[in-house]
Amino acid sequence: MAGIKTPLELYKLLKKTNCGQCRVPSCMAFAVAVIQGQKQLHDCPELNSQVLAQFGGDHAPRTSRSDVQPEVISELQRQVAAIDFTTAAARIGAGLTHGRLAIPCLGRDFLVQPDSTMVSECHANNWVLVPLLHYIIHCQGSDCRDEWVPFGELRGTADWRRFFAHRCEEDLRQLVDAHPDLVFELLTIFGAQPVQGFPSADHALVISPLPKVPLLLCYWQPEEGFDSKLQILFDRSAESNATPEALYLLSRGIVEMFRQLIIRHSKDGKLF
Repeated sequence: MAGIKTPLELYKLLKKTNCGQCRVPSCMAFAVAVIQGQKQLHDCPELNSQVLAQFGGDHAPRTSRSDVQPEVISELQRQVAAIDFTTAAARIGAGLTHGRLAIPCLGRDFLVQPDSTMVSECHANNWVLVPLLHYIIHCQGSDCRDEWVPFGELRGTADWRRFFAHRCEEDLRQLVDAHPDLVFELLTIFGAQPVQGFPSADHALVISPLPKVPLLLCYWQPEEGFDSKLQILFDRSAESNATPEALYLLSRGIVEMFRQLIIRHSKDGKLF
């Protein structure tokens, strides 16, 4: 963020209401998190639009590049448009409907047309669009190995580990802590299946956001003297079927989707 070097400089631009909607306890803590790259300015819903326009560059450029730059999406779409959908369908575990790839993602079919544009019953934002395009291009069709590993143990994830831990696992843990019954009900609706006896987790559920990219969500409830814990594991085959960027964005998309669903369906319409 050009022009802002310290948390105090950023804090002066905030409303200082300590509303907690950014999922940290205070505005000063939010300012520190932004400077450290753990939060982004647009995570503050109370931020003045002029401030956001002037300083709203993401402090984690590797994260923002695929989130917001249309030229990145255009390049992915160009590559997808050059792929033969007939052979691609079998490779990525998709259907083929009137020349369009039908890819099941989180309980919905996303239809990718030969020109690489996408249609669905629900809104296809960049959290979904970018991972799907990556998936079509890079998925090698490897079968599940039943070898579950943390994101950071997958090949090529070094640049994404810190963002994944904070913006996927930690953010999802906070949502589960606040709304455990609702989150697990939603996971069931999206096809999650329980796994018995996995590392003593209180909840262990497998969900397949993409046909050949299953993930295992493990959650340990808080106990006296111990905080809760949440970990997202991937089958080792994810190294062959998705890029680290796609895995990050896909997981982040799940968090964002749950956040919106909680606001819509929780009793008071609040996240926390």
